[in-house]
Parts: sequence; C-alpha cells; structure tokens
Amino acid sequence: MSHLVIIDGHAIAHRAYHSIPPLSHNGQPVNALYGFYSMILSSIDQLKPDYLLVCLDSPGPTFRNAEFLGYRAKRKPSDHDLTSQLPLLPQTLKSVGIPAIAMGGFEADDLIATLTKKAQKKKFINQITIITGDKDLMQLINKKVSLFVPIRGLSETKTYDAAGVLEKLGVTPSQVIDLKALMGDMSDSYPGVTGIGPKTATDLLTKYQNLDNIYVHLNEIGDSVRERLIKDKNNAYLSKKLATLICNIPLKFRFRSARLNQDKFLGLLSLFEEYNFKSLIGRLKKKLAINEIKDKPKINSNQASLF
Repeated sequence: MSHLVIIDGHAIAHRAYHSIPPLSHNGQPVNALYGFYSMILSSIDQLKPDYLLVCLDSPGPTFRNAEFLGYRAKRKPSDHDLTSQLPLLPQTLKSVGIPAIAMGGFEADDLIATLTKKAQKKKFINQITIITGDKDLMQLINKKVSLFVPIRGLSETKTYDAAGVLEKLGVTPSQVIDLKALMGDMSDSYPGVTGIGPKTATDLLTKYQNLDNIYVHLNEIGDSVRERLIKDKNNAYLSKKLATLICNIPLKFRFRSARLNQDKFLGLLSLFEEYNFKSLIGRLKKKLAINEIKDKPKINSNQASLF
C-alpha cells in the first residue's frame, strides 16, 4: 500500500516568495522556485511519499468568475517578480518527470479535489496528503486524506486530520463549505451572510449540522440572526456553491506516472545544479547518500503528464 502526495503548486510558490529573501539566477528571480523545491524535499523527507504530483492554476477566468463577477475582485495583483517565476514551475517539473497538472477554467483546488477522489478508488493508494496553504481544501479531509500546511513561512508545518479541523475551525470537514456559506470569504471576496462571524456560524452548524437544516429551523433562531439569514439567503447559497470544490473534472491521469524513482531524484539534483541551489543540492545528496554523481539523469518523457 502506498502514500500519494499532491502539492498545491501556486499556493506553495506564493508562500515561498513571501518567505524567502530575493534570489536570482542569470537575472531571473527564483526565490519562489527555490522555496517550492525546498518544500518538495521537506515533503519527501517528512511524509515519505511513494507518489508525488503537482496541481497548478491556469491563467484566465474560472467558472467561479462566471457565477460571481466579484470573485477575488479585491485581491491585489501579484508582484512581477513572483509572476515571472510561475511559468518555471511546469517547465522544471516536466524536466524532472514530476507530473504537473493544470486545466483551463478550473483552479488547482478543483483539480486536487478531483484527483483525490480518483486516488481513493485506487487499491494501491491507501494514504493521500495534500500540501497547501489553502484551508478551503480541509473539506476533502477524511480517514484517508489529510492536509500538510506550512506555517510561519516554510519552516514549520502542521498536519490536519478531521480532529485538527474541528479544533481549528470548530466544524467537521464536511461542514467547511457551510461555514464558508455563512461567513463568506474575504480572500475570495464572496459574501456569505452579513453580520455572521465565526462564533455564530459554528454555533449554528453545531446545532443544525448544515445550511439546509439551518433554514428549515429558522423559526427556532433568534430574531437578529434569523433576519440576517433571511435577507442574505441567496448570498449564503451562492457562497456555498463558490466554496464547494469540483470533484468530477474529466481528467485522464495515470497515477503510476507519479511514482518517485531514482531518475526523478537525479533529475531534481540536475535541476538544482542548473540553478545553483547549493543548499538543496546538499540536502538531496545527504538524503540519497550521494557523494558525487557524474552521469546526468535520463528522463523518460512518458513519466511526465502535463495537461
């Protein structure tokens, strides 16, 4: 039985960019790239995956923009030094044979949700860990699926299971989308119910389990909260739709292509040497107990699956 790790690529790259001091290679900023691969090494060391793949966002609008014109409208544009590095992720991942998956119209979160659902049906995969800084993915957690979240930059991490979600948010993984429906989400700019914050939302969900049941029992809820729920019912259900990850994207993916092997480790080493990532070279050589490697890796093009 095997362990699959799925990395939320752009989420980790964004966190790396803001956590690591400026770093360049031939005039190209590479601190986000460096931090991204540092996290890959950390995940290999700590999680010991048998399979590893990366999901990436695609440029352009998604179906959520069509559903709600204000979706993510308040986000500030990313720094040019960061955006200039993002194309390097699929390029470098392909070069080392690690699958990098993206699909126009869908966010990486939706691809992760779809692949997580597919992976749970594979008999040879019994554990799935998602590496992300996005707590929306907590809705995917179950006995087989956990989240591995970097905190304080990239130097510390926390693993979330169902008990961890309850401790962090006050709800179960299956209630995360209902929590978002009630509270909204400032980061993604969807509305929720005006005036309902974490305490009221978690109290409602503890008592009534889900959004539908809350509206069934409106007559039992205090006047002030009931009025807010009635006034913003459409926004609540819109927010729930926006928060719900898509698990049925028509992706064809061969999970065995994500298996970690010696060629991929050698490919990583060659990549780190190309970018002069000295610290990563040292970490990888120590991990593999390699003192000196003269032969360049031979990457099988069939190992990479880039959508």
